[in-house]
Amino acid sequence: MTFSSIIRKNFIYNFNKYISFYFVNSLVIAMLFMYGSLMFNSTIEKSIGQSALYETVILSLTGIIIFSMVFITYTNISFLKNRGKEFGVYLTLGMTTRDLNKLIFIENLGIMLAALITGIIAGGLFGRLFYMGLNKILEGTTIAYEINYESVLLSVGVFTLIYLANLLFNYIFISRSSIIDVLKVHSKKEVGKARILIGVISLVVFIVSIYCLPKALFKEIFQEQNYMVWVFIILTIISPYMIIGSIISIIKYVFSRFPMLYNNNIMVLSNLSHRFLAYKNILYMLSLLLAGGMFFVGASYSLYATTGDEINKNNPYDIMFVESSQYNRVNKEEVFNKINTNDGEIQEYKVLEYLEAPLFWSEGEDLTFRNARQTIISESNYNAHMNTNVDVKPKEAIYVMVFNEKTNYQQPKSIVTVLSKEEIKKVKEITSRNNYKICKKQFESIIEESTSLYFDEKMIKVEKGVEFTNYRLTNEYSSGDAFILDNNDYQLLKRNLEEESLKKLHLMKVKNGDRTFQALLTHLRDVNGLDSSYWRKGNLWGTTSYDERGTAEAYRPIYKNELQRLQLTNNGMVLFIMIFIGLLFVVANGVVLYYKVLADIDDEKTRLKALTTIGMSEKEIKSIITKELAITFFAPVIIGGGMGLYYLYVTLSNSEILEMFMKNALMIFIWGSMAQFIFYMISRKKYLKEVINLTNKI
Repeated sequence: MTFSSIIRKNFIYNFNKYISFYFVNSLVIAMLFMYGSLMFNSTIEKSIGQSALYETVILSLTGIIIFSMVFITYTNISFLKNRGKEFGVYLTLGMTTRDLNKLIFIENLGIMLAALITGIIAGGLFGRLFYMGLNKILEGTTIAYEINYESVLLSVGVFTLIYLANLLFNYIFISRSSIIDVLKVHSKKEVGKARILIGVISLVVFIVSIYCLPKALFKEIFQEQNYMVWVFIILTIISPYMIIGSIISIIKYVFSRFPMLYNNNIMVLSNLSHRFLAYKNILYMLSLLLAGGMFFVGASYSLYATTGDEINKNNPYDIMFVESSQYNRVNKEEVFNKINTNDGEIQEYKVLEYLEAPLFWSEGEDLTFRNARQTIISESNYNAHMNTNVDVKPKEAIYVMVFNEKTNYQQPKSIVTVLSKEEIKKVKEITSRNNYKICKKQFESIIEESTSLYFDEKMIKVEKGVEFTNYRLTNEYSSGDAFILDNNDYQLLKRNLEEESLKKLHLMKVKNGDRTFQALLTHLRDVNGLDSSYWRKGNLWGTTSYDERGTAEAYRPIYKNELQRLQLTNNGMVLFIMIFIGLLFVVANGVVLYYKVLADIDDEKTRLKALTTIGMSEKEIKSIITKELAITFFAPVIIGGGMGLYYLYVTLSNSEILEMFMKNALMIFIWGSMAQFIFYMISRKKYLKEVINLTNKI
């Protein structure tokens, strides 16, 4: 028999094993190709600086590359170890390790080339569907499907590096193994002993940690010990590892108190106890994998589904722009007339005067430089704007914010002061080196006799969810929160601050929003003496350059519908990418368990022989195996998915639309469970087929 005939017969005999290994490699290449085409897409590259599209693609592609390295390496190792008996036979018949390495090299080279070709073709074909789905989710942005050579080079380059690394591992593994080692590697199992006491303690620690984490995060407990948040996070991540190894033994102990229940499940529980202990590392890693997938996919889907609600809550007015001493100097009548002549319609128009002043927090021996442009509003202007009758006493303040957080928030002792540009520059130089801190002596030496207002934390009332303006943060102004001061305190600051610190918020509720906004843009562009190259596109984040053009761009009006479109585009991109990554995680989870349970089929021979000897029928054996596989396959989904939902709940629990977030995340959990069910059914069918063959031989 020639070497080539051995390769041919070996390929025919192991065809089913090759197919699954080839499928995994081909899938990874297709994913790399599609995401590579996104990264080098001209539309994505043009979005740099205007949205987070490019950064999102880069981050996700990096994650996929790292995942691909780990996943393909794992499947290669599993594929190699599962053929231990086969390699042992070859070595026994006189084949050298050099011949064996040559055999594996030719096999892997063939799989690699086939996977590269079909993966790139599949990536190119399904890429069009990939882009169609992406554009379906995005609003206001269309990303054209482009096939570029960079994505081909990326896919080939990354996969070649992974292939070479695995080839090196295979060479070392075979070269250092004897015949006995190769024969034994197939049947080696993780050994250990389930310790019920450790499992119970871990379960208690886990329950206590998940109860305490949100309370510590929102300062209900351990107000001064911030590190306790990380302690509880680490405990919730580590304790499931110990629980997985002992949970079946704990269940067995509980069931033993109920004889009928225990006797009906003794066969399943006994084997599961061993299986969970042997699979502990894999089940734990898969649980973490699914927890990450559940968290990120659930978060991205929830953010996408609630985009409109979030934008509406943070932007009660349809249009907002800021008037300063240099930009947007207009009056209401002028704006009304201009918009009405362009078929626009303003339903409500308010103008709110405010000051910008530096804000410091007094905390211990140091001061924290909180904001160089804190919004300050007089009580009379606020009352006229909100149609209220608020009475603020001297040396007192009301801190209002658009956000309606659930967390109890107390504004620290605050100092509002008057500083020149040079003095602010000095403060920034000092605080930038000291985590935004400045000692009181340095602060006093800078302000000298400048006008300053000191507010004790007990004299500051906090009001959340106040719809007095839209939220916006730019290089030139910020809105969304403000200090309401006594009229005399406000006038004191106004007399001493520079003219450019006095600004006005123009806030509108309109009909025919698009027409109204375009008419306003055109009018304000003319008022400011800007040409048509300015204010061409909206900016979701409000970030601009620090030069003269950037200053002008920062004063571009904001339009709620435009923000919604931009946010939907951004969240849609994140959602689409996370769905594919989540799908990849689910596939990885299913494939890993598929390989793992099938690798143990030969080891079931002794147990099957015992079950057959005591008179169990084929139907009863199938029933036991079905229960065991179901619990094994869905344990990572329940543990990991549950952890992902929990972390999502903790992260978003400060939001007033938490219930909506969690409903959307629960849908993701259900879809993931359905995908896992498909892998379970495939593995069950294959496993039962092999087991029945073994049973018939017995």
